[in-house]
Amino acid sequence: MLDSDTPARHLKMKIGRVTKHWNKNCLAVGLAQGFIEPLEATALLFIQRTATTFVEFLEAGDLGERAHDRFNQRVNDHFEGTRDYIVTHYKTNTRHDTDYWRANAENTNLSDPLRQLYGLWMSGRSIAKDVGPTGDRQGLSGLFLVLHHVGHGHFSRPERLAPCHRAGKSLQHGRNR
Repeated sequence: MLDSDTPARHLKMKIGRVTKHWNKNCLAVGLAQGFIEPLEATALLFIQRTATTFVEFLEAGDLGERAHDRFNQRVNDHFEGTRDYIVTHYKTNTRHDTDYWRANAENTNLSDPLRQLYGLWMSGRSIAKDVGPTGDRQGLSGLFLVLHHVGHGHFSRPERLAPCHRAGKSLQHGRNR
């Protein structure tokens, strides 16, 4: 396709999100709440997460103004984490065949949480605390981050890697059974 004489169609997209997904008696869901990137199809996940979170609040009878604020913060955090997921995907790409891919790999415009996770990863320290007990930091799966970096050969210097004591204990425990 790069050598084709067929003209490319350029689509204009407005990237972003609303900050009040739940405002008074209205709930923004799907494209009404925001859009990040077309290739990853994140919109379906936003719909599912928004609906599930809203049902949690409804079932708890938590419908006041403070509930709206907490709900909006959770959804906004998910958008931020998904943005970091997308940035990670593009930044750690291994393609160097076009200016587009090279520019994405050289991107230094990272959120503070993503910069912190990259720093932890490259230092050989654990990222477990920073991605949370569920392995999910605002929608960015810690497991995804690890697998993505490993898959692209991004490792800390070997002398900086710390042994994983928890995994060792659970493996040892499994052998003793």
